[in-house]
Amino acid sequence: MSSTSVLENSFYVGSYLSGILYGVELVLYFMTIHAVWKTPHSRRPRSDRFFTLYSTVLLIMMTIDISTNAFWGQQMWIIDRDRPGGIPAFIAEESSVWYQTFGTTSSIVLILMGDGLLIYRCFVIWRSSWLVVALPILIYLANFALAILVLITAGTPGGQTFSGRTVDFGTPLYSMAISLNIILTILICGRLLFLSKWVRQTMGSESAEIYTGIMAILIESAVPYSICGIIFLIPYVRGSETSIAFAQIWGKVTCLAPQLIAYRVVTRRAWSSETVSGIAFRTRAEPDDTSDPLEFSTQIQLPASQTRTMSNAEKWHPDSRGSVNMV
Repeated sequence: MSSTSVLENSFYVGSYLSGILYGVELVLYFMTIHAVWKTPHSRRPRSDRFFTLYSTVLLIMMTIDISTNAFWGQQMWIIDRDRPGGIPAFIAEESSVWYQTFGTTSSIVLILMGDGLLIYRCFVIWRSSWLVVALPILIYLANFALAILVLITAGTPGGQTFSGRTVDFGTPLYSMAISLNIILTILICGRLLFLSKWVRQTMGSESAEIYTGIMAILIESAVPYSICGIIFLIPYVRGSETSIAFAQIWGKVTCLAPQLIAYRVVTRRAWSSETVSGIAFRTRAEPDDTSDPLEFSTQIQLPASQTRTMSNAEKWHPDSRGSVNMV
């Protein structure tokens, strides 16, 4: 029977790194919930309820993934270490055990949830343009169908997520999922970079950093999600057993990327449809026309040193220095 040392080492390293990322997710989740609950009910938008539920489901799916991998490792290295055939026999016979299929299901649910949120955010940032998100939606539906086939083949007796027929369906699934991430990242990044000039002119460089800073663009466009997906896909397509480590890392980033977006939304730092509409109005205005104020209907949270919540009635006037005055 062939050696499984590479797979075991990859699984071990991936599990430890996954534990670290799980801790990051716990912190982000409770920060998100705290941000929602400290907002008065009278000023709490309905989207906060959605993102509370969305974040909770993300955490549950990631917990299932972490738990099933931990239990599978315990079975492999401790409980069943003396079974006939040793660890190679365990891997061959137990890769399709029900709880591993359950864990794989949670990973795919995370991918679909993350991609769905990115499509929605792209739709918002592109001012509700169905033409822009038409191709991503088609790819998303194709991924949904492929995900079902991957789960069926991985759950059949003798099925393995990283070998055999599962890879035949997994390769197009993960390739299309990562391609979708790249497409959405380019669309969102390009749009934010295009709008950033007018945001800085309208709000001033310091205040606009919330929307146009490097970290803001990286989070809104889920760049780490796409990068980790590419790193995983290369060894997976080549059939390398090291892909299991990258798969575990990418699987956790599929949870962290949308969780970061959810946190920005509930703290009023994310781009909203009102923000985009206001900036779009600015781009259509005359370059030397500063007589008409630009009104934002969104609420903006500034850093603690200059925190102030702006209501719908407040208007922004850029002065000659590019800063923002309110009347």
